[in-house]
Amino acid sequence: MKKYLQVAVFLIACTALKAQDDAIKITGTNKISKKMTPQQVIDSLHKHFPNAKAVKYYQLPADAAARGWQVAEEDNLGSADDLDYYTLSFKNDDLQYYGLYNKHGDLISSKMTEKLDQLPAPITESLKSMASQYPGYKVVSKTFYKHQDYSKSKEYYEVVASNGNEKKEFYYAPDGTLTKVK
Repeated sequence: MKKYLQVAVFLIACTALKAQDDAIKITGTNKISKKMTPQQVIDSLHKHFPNAKAVKYYQLPADAAARGWQVAEEDNLGSADDLDYYTLSFKNDDLQYYGLYNKHGDLISSKMTEKLDQLPAPITESLKSMASQYPGYKVVSKTFYKHQDYSKSKEYYEVVASNGNEKKEFYYAPDGTLTKVK
């Protein structure tokens, strides 16, 4: 039960991914080498993303979900014995991906960066109504993030918009429904 609770918390925490001016970083992690990464995590990467290139490996503690899974620079956390999850950053078919894996190699969640003009049409249509619902907010990023939650077979899209210095992340279902604003 504890393991399922941790996974559920991680899935919720995955929604806490932050974008900063089209560049994302990995926070709350120790940067590690491929040799320090469990073989089952590497095998899972190649199973799900056979064309992965320029892979970077990060390790994070099980309690990181309480702080949220965010993509920023390494923090050099704790000892390796306390670290149970892995974030892999890599290129796949010229797109930037981030994957969250447990130590058994299960892909829990992924996030990919794509150009804004690749957004599905229903989301593009929903963005047109942003001005009436959120006056002054405009899409500021040239990219968006597509999230895939593998345990729930669910995907959603994150678009960053701002009103002056205030930024918000808008989360959409594939059908264009605005599900959350952070």
